[in-house]
Amino acid sequence: MRHHEVSLLEPLFKQIKDRFQLGPALHLTYIENLVGICETGGIRARNQLAAVNYQSLANEDVQTARAIIKVPFTNRSLHDYAPLYFGFKTPMVAWNQTRNEQMIFLRFSLDILSQGGVVISDGNARSSATRFFSFTNMDDLAQLDASAINTVKYARDPELKRRKQAEILVPDFLAISECIDIIVFSMTSAATVLATLGRFGIKKAVRVNPGLYFGTANPRSDF
Repeated sequence: MRHHEVSLLEPLFKQIKDRFQLGPALHLTYIENLVGICETGGIRARNQLAAVNYQSLANEDVQTARAIIKVPFTNRSLHDYAPLYFGFKTPMVAWNQTRNEQMIFLRFSLDILSQGGVVISDGNARSSATRFFSFTNMDDLAQLDASAINTVKYARDPELKRRKQAEILVPDFLAISECIDIIVFSMTSAATVLATLGRFGIKKAVRVNPGLYFGTANPRSDF
């Protein structure tokens, strides 16, 4: 089978991994928000969080800018979508590194791309240089820069940094049942996450992996 051919026997996420070296997707949030995620059954778009005690990772200037951006061809704003990154160790993770203990990553298979209405950005969705497109098939991902998404050496190159932050935008809501596991910084964080999941009868693998955070070199563990 040639590299670009699609096997109907393989799941989408595996085909994407083999062809583009992308996945899984990451949703970053604070550990304090996990209760709300469990209560509602998933990750809600920012515009649906007005009445919820939600702690944002981004500063208010970033959220204000994202709120007024309309996603082309949808007539919806960025805040009408639950956002995920293709890449790890993004600038947002660096900006929050003083709160590594509180930051968690909910990981999702790229099979979520097949959900209706999913939009992809080829970089930071807040940037005027970024292009948006609907996901229709795996070939669409050729518009992304996989090497930029997978690099961690982007600090001195603004364009590389923009492309590093390619996003998956899921309209309105992404169910926690789609989550494959949760990455945390430490054993202490893992205990908190496991206790929260347990309160709601949710079973997910919780993995301690400081390698996804900045400024650490701790061992990793799985639960």
